[in-house]
Amino acid sequence: MVSLPRLFYVTSGLDEATAFATWSAVISPLFEPRPCRPGTKTPTGSASGIIIGDLIIAKVAFNAQDFVRDDQRIAATPDHLLLQLYVTGGFNGIVTRQQTAIGPGKVALIDLAHPIATRAFASSTVCLIVPRKLLGDLRLDGLKPRLDAFRNNLLAAQMLSLQERSAQLTEADVARTIAETTDFLKRLLAPAPDDTLATQNGSDETILTLTEALIRDNLALPELSPDWLAQKLDVSRASLYRLFADRGGIMRHVQERRLLAVQAALSDPIETRRLSRLASDLGFKSEAHFSRSFRARFGVTASAHRKAQLDASAAIKLTSPAVVQQWWTAVGSTSRD
Repeated sequence: MVSLPRLFYVTSGLDEATAFATWSAVISPLFEPRPCRPGTKTPTGSASGIIIGDLIIAKVAFNAQDFVRDDQRIAATPDHLLLQLYVTGGFNGIVTRQQTAIGPGKVALIDLAHPIATRAFASSTVCLIVPRKLLGDLRLDGLKPRLDAFRNNLLAAQMLSLQERSAQLTEADVARTIAETTDFLKRLLAPAPDDTLATQNGSDETILTLTEALIRDNLALPELSPDWLAQKLDVSRASLYRLFADRGGIMRHVQERRLLAVQAALSDPIETRRLSRLASDLGFKSEAHFSRSFRARFGVTASAHRKAQLDASAAIKLTSPAVVQQWWTAVGSTSRD
């Protein structure tokens, strides 16, 4: 199976001038990074992600800086939709034609067809870039930079799930992943009356998405159980058991999520926690239990997997900024066809 192109732009170990040049080149199709004010730190950042056909999903971290997208950039690069989930940090400024503030746990909906001027705090984010052409007839002229709490939580859960799975995707998964992602966005962003929202709130798909998000956010919680989940979601245990029947049951799914979360962490070149800390943070009863479970699931020890990922990162080093710029050019040309 052919793996997908990976983006690796970790600038933390570079000298200031090289870090700034690399960071600027990587995000140049989107923004111009600027110091917040004279005398403040040089704008830098790191990104690690996957190109999934016409989509890009990436973890992006950066120090405090201003981001500007002017008319010249808008004319030069496609007017995609940038979805930016702030895990930590946030920003204030103009996006999608509105003054807005975004903080932790919130997704910014950024229409790249319009100018942007923001002041960002030091932040850790998950970013999804979606070409407008993939959204079909969905109208974005009424798009707001923030969603209501219900839609925001659904979108955050979807983005985190895609980012977590992305390192395991292959070429064979591209078409299905794009279709699932864009279909979800079309449903989520389409204008809907309140009664439609109420129906969506109680649908199996919504409950399943929110349950998976609740599991992902609470993997280390000792009381994580079917009873706890049912109480938090205000649904019956019977409903949860039915929804997870084809996944081997709720607690088996929880264990699988723990293992996938560890695998994703060990595949992340930015992740530095020790194996014992990862095991504890993600809810394993002991390091021995974690080690046995990881090897049984993936056929390799956790330490060997981490070493292989670090060796691969060292071999790859920095991805050339030309890779992501070529993606913008290729996708942009098909968008205009």
